[in-house]
This record gives sequence, C-alpha cells and structure tokens, in this order.
Amino acid sequence: MAAERESGSSRDPIDEAGDHDLRSQPDPAAPEASPRPRAASSDRPRAGGLRILTGSLLLGAAAVAALLWLPLGAWSEALAAWGQDVGWSGALLAGLLFVPVCVFMLPATLLTYAIAFAFGFGPALVAVEVGALLGAATVFALGRTLARGWVERQKAERPLLAALDEVLDERSFGLLYLIRLSPLFPYALVGYALGATRASAWRHLAATALAILPQVALTCWIGSQVAAFSRDVGSEREKAPLEYALLALGAVAALVVLGVIAKRTRAALRERLEAATAD
Repeated sequence: MAAERESGSSRDPIDEAGDHDLRSQPDPAAPEASPRPRAASSDRPRAGGLRILTGSLLLGAAAVAALLWLPLGAWSEALAAWGQDVGWSGALLAGLLFVPVCVFMLPATLLTYAIAFAFGFGPALVAVEVGALLGAATVFALGRTLARGWVERQKAERPLLAALDEVLDERSFGLLYLIRLSPLFPYALVGYALGATRASAWRHLAATALAILPQVALTCWIGSQVAAFSRDVGSEREKAPLEYALLALGAVAALVVLGVIAKRTRAALRERLEAATAD
C-alpha cells in the first residue's frame, strides 16, 4: 500500500513541465496589465538648453541683420529727439504705461528698453522705477479687493503661491524682498498674490523698490547704450571697436551677476515655501 501511495503521489517530470507551461500562459479573458509609464527622458534638459541656445543665436542674428540693413540710426535719432522735446515729463508719462502692463500681466522688458532708448539712462531709471512701483501697488490693491477670488483660484493651482500665506505677516520685509528679487513667480502675478496675504502694503512697496532697482538700472543702461550705439553707426562720432567690446563685456558680466543672484534667491525661496507647504 505504501508503495502504491508513493507511486500515486509521484508524477512524471514531463507532466509537471506541461502543467507549468499551462499556468504560465496568460488567460485570454483576463484584462491586460496597463503599461508602466516611462521614466522622464534624461534628454529633456539637454533639449531645453538646445532650444534656448538656438533661440539666442537666432535673436542675435536678427539683431545683427537689423543693425546692418535697417535705418536704425535715423530711427534712434528721431526717437531721441522726441524724448528730448518732451523731457522728463514725457518719460514719467511713459512710465505710467507700466500700470496697465502689470494689471494685464504683459511683458514689461520691451517697454523698459523703449523708454531707455528714447529718454536716456537717468530719466528712464526714474520713470521705470516709479512706473513699476505704481503697477505693483495697483495689482497689490486689486489682489486684496476686486481680484481676490481670481487670486484664490490661482493659489489653488500653485501650491508654492499658496504657501505665501503661511510665511508672510504684517511685519515681513526681508522675505518680501527675497520674493521680489527672485524670478520664482512672474512680477505681476506675485503682486496679486501678495495682496491676498497679511503683508503690509507699505512694506511691500519698500521691499519691491529695493529688489527691482538693480535689474531696472541694468536694463535702462543697456537700452541707453544700444541707443547710443545705433546713433553712432555710420556717423563721424563712431566709437572704436574696443569701446563696443568693453560695453558688451560689462553688460554680459552684469547679466551674469544678476542671473547668479536670481538663481540663488530662487532656490532659497523655493526651499522656504516648500517647507511651509510640508508643515
């Protein structure tokens, strides 16, 4: 009997292999497993950098072509003559254009260059700084009153923007300065969002004025130098190539310094806001 049980319990290895093959075959009626999402390609940052480089080269080529084939000298002289005719009052009126630019969140860099091109460095610096502060004050007030519902919807979509409520109070100044100095948020959007926080309006204006001053000064200086360069092209008062090279080198060096500062402040601000959202 024991031998019969042993012979009955033992199975042919070929039969066991066949059963294994049957078990390993997928069931036709079973739903197919959803494919795993592919990991993000490591080539994306490289592709983004390539696009930025390509865009910069195309922009530079367009600028060179414009300098060679467009009557920029005549245009700049006409624009500068108009700026001299209207004087400081015209520059300040042009600076008021920053209010609708901020309200509707339009790009402001081209407007800054245009004002510097027309009025020169000094009037443009004052006009752009005052206009940008008026625009910031306007969107701050709108974010606290009429546009508060829209701001709350934006904060629901952007956790870091919502974290501003957690880290700001009526006495905040250093953090307001860091927020305005950092490019983590667009200038006008963060103005709306700050209006919906407990931050003081006067502290917000003071921090904004200090934070944007270096960038405004650099942009106005570049615009005024481009205007001078375009007026000098083809004229008797054309500068030596070394002077143009030194101007370009100074502008690039200043842009690099501002870029490094912006990158570090952005990282510090992101870390602070992410810590606030984690709590």
